[in-house]
Amino acid sequence: MRKRLKLFPVFIAVLPALLLINCSRASASSQTVGPADAGLLRILTPNAPGIINTDGDVSMSEQLNRIYWNPHSAGLTNASNWKVTFNNETEIFLKTAANEAGHVAAGAWWTTNFRSKQKVQLYTSKPVRVQVSFRANVVVAKCASGHEWLRIALACAIQRADGSVVYTEMDFYDSPGVLVCPYGNITRGGNVIYRGGNVVEYKIGQAIAGKWASYSFELSKYINQGWLLKRGDMLESVYIVVEVVGETTAIVRVDDLWITRLN
Repeated sequence: MRKRLKLFPVFIAVLPALLLINCSRASASSQTVGPADAGLLRILTPNAPGIINTDGDVSMSEQLNRIYWNPHSAGLTNASNWKVTFNNETEIFLKTAANEAGHVAAGAWWTTNFRSKQKVQLYTSKPVRVQVSFRANVVVAKCASGHEWLRIALACAIQRADGSVVYTEMDFYDSPGVLVCPYGNITRGGNVIYRGGNVVEYKIGQAIAGKWASYSFELSKYINQGWLLKRGDMLESVYIVVEVVGETTAIVRVDDLWITRLN
C-alpha cells in the first residue's frame, strides 16, 4: 500500500512548516452510516451472501490471523513502538515520539484475505455496490499536547484503469488537530476531513473511548463520491488504519470486519 498525504502543522506545533507523509499507504453502541436506503444495510456475518473476505471475525489461529490481516506499518522509525495482536479480536497498539509520522494498518487485502484472491471489480455496466460492516473499540487515543494528528479509520485502496491507486478513508476517530484541517469542508460543517492528491477522507463518527460501536455502510457510495467510479476500477483492500503525526498513543480493537457485494 502506498499513500501520499500532506499535513500542514500550522495545526501541529511540533512539526516543520510542511510535512509530507509517504505511506506504502461489554456493551456495544450502534452506529449505522450509509445512503438514504441505509435500512437495507445489515450487520454482516461470515455466511452472508456475497461476502468477499475470508477472516473477518479473527477466528483462525494466531498465525493464520496474522497472514489474513497482514498487519504492517509505514513511515515510522525505531522511535515508535507498535504491534498488532489477535485474540478473538484484532488489537492495534501504536506509541509514537514527537517527530514521528506514519501509520499502522491491518485488514483485508486481495492477495491474502479476499476469497477469490482477485481484486473486486467496482464498475460493470453500472457501479457495483459494496457494503462494509465492522465493530471497533478505541480503547486509548492520547495526544501529548493536543495539537498532534491522530486518525483512526476504515480505509480502502482502489486501483484505477490507468494503474494508479487512490484511497478512500472513513474516520471514526479524529483528534482535535485533525478537525481543524482546511483541506476539506469539516470546518464548514461538511463531512470531508481531507481531499488532496490520491486521498479523500470522510468523517463518519467520533468513537467514545472504551466503548464498542458497530458500523455498517455502503463503501462504494463513498468511493464514488470521492472518485466517480468508472469501468476498470478495482477494490484492492479494506483495512483499519491508525495514522499519526507527533507524540501519540493509540489502542484500537476491531472485530467482525466483513465486506460484501450487494448487487
